[in-house]
This record gives sequence, C-alpha cells and structure tokens, in this order.
Amino acid sequence: MYGMVNQGVAAYVKKHHGDATWAQVLDKAGVGVGDFETMLAYDDDITYKLVGSACEVLGVSGTDFLEAFGDHWVDYASDTAIGRLLSFSGDTLFEVLDNLNEMHERIQLSLPHLRPPSFEFEMGDGITHRLHYYSERDGLQPMVIGLVKGLARRCDVDVVVRIVECRIDGADHDIFELDVTERQATGTQVA
Repeated sequence: MYGMVNQGVAAYVKKHHGDATWAQVLDKAGVGVGDFETMLAYDDDITYKLVGSACEVLGVSGTDFLEAFGDHWVDYASDTAIGRLLSFSGDTLFEVLDNLNEMHERIQLSLPHLRPPSFEFEMGDGITHRLHYYSERDGLQPMVIGLVKGLARRCDVDVVVRIVECRIDGADHDIFELDVTERQATGTQVA
C-alpha cells in the first residue's frame, strides 16, 4: 500500500490517542519505519502490522479499528489530491459510490503501483441498495463499512451497512447492503 495509507493510520491514532500511543504502536509493529512517504509503495505487510499493533495497544478489535479508520479516512483524505478527486465524484452518496472506480483510475495515473479495490454500486427500489466490493486484500471489509459511513456523513445522509455475502465464507466478492435515509434539519430520519 502507498505511504499515504500508513500516514492515515498514524494520523488516526495520534488524533484520538496521542503521539505517545503512536510511538507504542510503531514499537510493537517493529516495522522499522516511522515516517512514510506519501507516494512510495510499501509492502502490505507493514500496514497490516501497524493495524494489528494499534489494535493490541488500544485494546480494540480489528473490526472496530478498521471501521473507525475507514470513517476517519474520508476526512483525512479530503485534504489531499484524493479528496479533490472525491469532490468531483458526485454530490450524493449514490453518485460517489457509483464513481469510486473512476476515482481510483484517476489516482492510479499518479500512483502506478496502486492496486485498488473495485466497486459496483447497485441502486435498489427503496432505501436498500447494494455495494459489491472486489479486492485482492483480505480482511478490509470493516474499513469499507467505515468508508461508506464517512461518505454518507459527508453527503449528509444516514446509512446502515450490513455484509450480506463475504469472501471469507466462499463468495467470490463481498456484498454490502446499504439502508440509506435522508436527514431532516432536526436530525431525525425519514424514509
């Protein structure tokens, strides 16, 4: 993964738990690197070690950490070129989800070694829709859930995300159901 992802993990831990905690995570991970270059590709194992160490140090599950990190990523990346590309991906959650592959293709022009996931958004008839997720990397489904929640927040809608098919259980890709509802000014949901 590119250094920007590792920078994002560092930013998340530092923001919510402080610099000293990040130092513990780095020490426990034993990756020998503390500063990550944004545009440099690092072995995926480094990112997995950072996340695993963060979970141990913080006393949280990988699922909880990755979901919170995915939500954080939306805000973190918004101040980068990725965020600028995201702003051109649409105004609604449905437009953004439908354009994720196009956004990754544009990012890949600058990051040639990027091996991004791919997505297929399937609009439903009511409030329930589907997002198909294809990735060569294992275990990142909770991050996708966090990303969807962060994007929904950014688009000012509420979302409940459920995994309905999973590669871990033998499916060829992961499928998420998304229940999306509009927000009213009072903060209550309407269907």
